[in-house]
Amino acid sequence: MKCSVVYYIAYKTGYIQRNLNKKFRTVPEINVVSTAAAVSGNDLKEKFGKALEETDLIIVFGGLTAAEDRNVMTVLSDYFNDTEMEVTFNKKVLNPCGGKDGYLIRSGEKYIVVLPDEPEEIDKMIGSELMKNIDISPDTAIDMPEPVRTHSIVFAPEPDYSLDRLKSKRTNIIAKVCIGLGISIILGTVAWIVYLNIG
Repeated sequence: MKCSVVYYIAYKTGYIQRNLNKKFRTVPEINVVSTAAAVSGNDLKEKFGKALEETDLIIVFGGLTAAEDRNVMTVLSDYFNDTEMEVTFNKKVLNPCGGKDGYLIRSGEKYIVVLPDEPEEIDKMIGSELMKNIDISPDTAIDMPEPVRTHSIVFAPEPDYSLDRLKSKRTNIIAKVCIGLGISIILGTVAWIVYLNIG
């Protein structure tokens, strides 16, 4: 399956691309053939339309936190309405990191995946239940026909909890410091009240 990647007002694109390449390295059925960047709604419509013509899987990164008129879902909805493109499947892709959720949209044989532009969040979202909803048929060469294979894949890499552990340790230290300060303030207040009552 040929795949296009479109970055829409996205940051950290280098990190995102590296994570995506790592995910797809062991999946020869998915072949990323084009990458584009868009900085406005009209620019996104143009790049998205070209990607739809060339590939069956389009992944759009970014724009989920943009203002309503620039929001990626608003822009794509306008594109679907303008082109009378029928959406046959629309499912929210939950973000286990607590950020903006993504979307998986299907229109005929075309799949559109919309994800936030945070590399760590993308890593976990693509590694969840997302990909099992995309039927992947490998591209077949004209001179070497193969039987058509349609199947689903699920990315299930070993999760990397190192960042979570680091955040957890920081949270524990901060909690302990806050508790210690709270106890000190309470004891100091009690001592001060006792001192005033005795004096």
